[in-house]
Amino acid sequence: MQDAPLSVSSNLGIVITILLAFIGAVVVYLVLMVRAITDMLRSDVHGVFLAFALFALIPFPPIMVLGVAILIIWRHHKADLLAR
Repeated sequence: MQDAPLSVSSNLGIVITILLAFIGAVVVYLVLMVRAITDMLRSDVHGVFLAFALFALIPFPPIMVLGVAILIIWRHHKADLLAR
C-alpha cells in the first residue's frame, strides 16, 4: 500500500511556525537597516554607501545579503568614527 502524499494542511503547524520565523527575521533585518541608515544620515557618510544601504531595504534574498554586509561594514566604520 502506498502512503498518501503529504499536504500542507497536514503540516499546518510547521508551515505557520516557519513563516512566522521568516517574517520575524525580515522585520528584525529591516529595523536594523533603518537604524543604520539613520545613523549614517547623522554621521554624514558618503552618498554611495548610503545609496547601497537604501537599496538594501528591499526584502529580496540576494539584496538582503548585501544589507547584512552593509550592517557589518557600518558597525566597523562607526567604531572608527567614535574612536577619533
